Amino acid sequence: MNVTGRLKQRYIASRVAHRYPHARSKFVTVDEARLHFVIKGAGRPIVLIHGNPGSCRDWARLYGPLSTRYCGFAFDRPGHGHSDRPNHRPITVDVQAQMLHTALKALNVEQPILVGHSWGGALALAYALEFQDDMAGLVLLAPAAYESDDGVSFLTKLPALPIVGDLINFLFTPLLGASVVREDLQKAFSPDPVPKHYLRQVLSEWTRPKKVKWYSVDDALLNASLPKFAARYADLSVPVTIITGDSDLIVPAEDNSYRLHQALSHSELVVLKNTGHQIAFTRPDAVVEAIDQVAVKTAGWG
Repeated sequence: MNVTGRLKQRYIASRVAHRYPHARSKFVTVDEARLHFVIKGAGRPIVLIHGNPGSCRDWARLYGPLSTRYCGFAFDRPGHGHSDRPNHRPITVDVQAQMLHTALKALNVEQPILVGHSWGGALALAYALEFQDDMAGLVLLAPAAYESDDGVSFLTKLPALPIVGDLINFLFTPLLGASVVREDLQKAFSPDPVPKHYLRQVLSEWTRPKKVKWYSVDDALLNASLPKFAARYADLSVPVTIITGDSDLIVPAEDNSYRLHQALSHSELVVLKNTGHQIAFTRPDAVVEAIDQVAVKTAGWG
């Protein structure tokens, strides 16, 4: 790694330590890309996988509660947060699962419980389908488990289009990006308000054309991958808890969480009243409770 890369990692580590006391920042190189984790606590490993777009900061309200009895590993997916994104092949859901598996091996993480939100729920499912023997259980928050049209703005899908998408992204993201982010976040948090500090933090990141391109590409790649995953969900035997909000405007509960629960006869479904899509922010207590329940079921797992 060159001097610039080392200085950047030190700066990121200092910011993580400032935002989340007793947490540390760690980079793992996989497929020539530096993947970033925020790690806090000690005990059984809990891997936190954010949605699209998103980053490690999406788990800010869980770091404290989890670290009292678990070791949390919050993962910046490729191209999100502080993680690089390889550009020599399509970084599909399958590929991201493989990259995460390799990174966790490098971090000596064994038999983790995976917690995936939205797009990250699909990634957690893909990981489980491929590496079921290397994990203990799943907690899925409003998972995007089946092919559908989500509730985000059409404008966020345009940058994924070949050639013309790059032009649209370059020209219009600086002009319209902030208003699109505000609109989509209002839907994601509804019926709760968007936390002002969260809005300030993500506006600067989610309106960068390079980042916007990866968010849009991820959205397109997900829908292309979900049908082949759905046919295999019944093969999963690890404990699974699914949490959804009854007011989710982004990932329809009946088409995803309810349907997945039916496909997984051994799963548990928790429906939260007056709750939208951003469950980790608005109902962290319910997430911790679900993790505790899966941890009890998998005591001594592996």
